Amino acid sequence: MIAEIIKQEGVKGELIGRLVTPRKLLLCWEVSELPKKVLELFFSVNFEQLVPIVRIYDITDLSFNGKNAHYYHEMAVPYQNGQWFINGLASDRSYAAELGVYFSNSDFFPLLRSNCIQTPAHEIPNGEVLNAHLLSFQQDEPQKPKWMDHVSTYSYYEETKCVEKKDE
Repeated sequence: MIAEIIKQEGVKGELIGRLVTPRKLLLCWEVSELPKKVLELFFSVNFEQLVPIVRIYDITDLSFNGKNAHYYHEMAVPYQNGQWFINGLASDRSYAAELGVYFSNSDFFPLLRSNCIQTPAHEIPNGEVLNAHLLSFQQDEPQKPKWMDHVSTYSYYEETKCVEKKDE
């Protein structure tokens, strides 16, 4: 039955996160009947009675598996809106979001997961983003590798000093 619904509806659903300011995120998702129908058929629940939730995970320096975030924050959202703003993100952190629902026994069931969102490292008082790594990269003169003048597609050649042979 679920396979028939997926075939009819097509696989839809995507949760996309975009920074709109250095500390504010816009989440957008496609409002689809597919998650509603799947949850109603599989779990025998009425989707309208479930609470749609967005979870924001701090996944900085992690290979995120859905359970190993540093922490998460969640909020109830109206599923039919298809978008939600998240404020108060910390600087120099990586985030992922999930859109899901709570069942009556407080189990969170994720429906969609977003892309990874990276916040800028620092802000200076006038509001410009300051990233020390980028600035140092821009200020350094790129140096040509020593091997560049003597390159072959297959070999690395070092410069050598020629020693002249003296005839005896």
